[in-house]
Amino acid sequence: MRDLRKMAGLTQQELSRDICTQAQISKIENGEEYPSSITLYKISKRLGVDVNYFFDSVESPRLDYVDAVQSLIRQYIRQRDYDAIHNIIVKEKESPLFQNPLNKQFLMWHEGICVYYIHHNKEDALSKMYQAIDLTKQSATFYKEREIEILNSIGIILYEEKEYEQALDTYQTALKSLNELPQTKDENIKIRILNALAKTLGDMSNYDESLIYSNRGIDLCISNESMYLFGELHYQAGESLIKLGKIEQGKEYMEKSMTIFTLQRNERFVKLVEKELEALFV
Repeated sequence: MRDLRKMAGLTQQELSRDICTQAQISKIENGEEYPSSITLYKISKRLGVDVNYFFDSVESPRLDYVDAVQSLIRQYIRQRDYDAIHNIIVKEKESPLFQNPLNKQFLMWHEGICVYYIHHNKEDALSKMYQAIDLTKQSATFYKEREIEILNSIGIILYEEKEYEQALDTYQTALKSLNELPQTKDENIKIRILNALAKTLGDMSNYDESLIYSNRGIDLCISNESMYLFGELHYQAGESLIKLGKIEQGKEYMEKSMTIFTLQRNERFVKLVEKELEALFV
């Protein structure tokens, strides 16, 4: 139960809501108390598994396998190897381990990403992602951490399609929802959303607001001691400043971004910034 609860991103308090007390959940997880059949049934529904799951021989390797598959998919996402992701999804889609709502949601979310980048089918991709959210969403206005990540992916597709207003609304909903969570497992989600907002607003020529989100992202990277999107945020801030006529400040940010990309061995972005600076100061 503890493993499933953590996979679902739920606290003991959240799992116990309208079922039992948080203290009871703690005792059950520690083997100090056995739940009644009704309590166990309600808990299983919230965790997205059949009640019989708890009577099967549940070994930790089953959960480890799911974690390994999800880690591999995330790795391929970073590499933008959508064909490899699609092959994994085809293989695991019918697996009993991926039939509970959370695991099914993960595959459906990434299937939507593959549909967009392999087949360029925006409607089908977005449909799969919204269906993925609906698998676990319990409130019309409250989004959990995983659901916010899927919202961010929806925003990216809308941005790629140059539907900037819709992308902006989606990112802002994601950011508002994230700020309402008591805690998050992945500190980088907020940085991703701030960077996406800055890019979208920049493409909409709203440079003042874009700069605000870029600087918020930079401050968060510094606070978290993270290099994640640090270069991209500096680049976006520099671009906004230049568009606003603050050339020297913009140049400073651009040069910082180039230093960061150099340290990260991101040659593609280094060359991009070099070209921008050359064009600006020729």
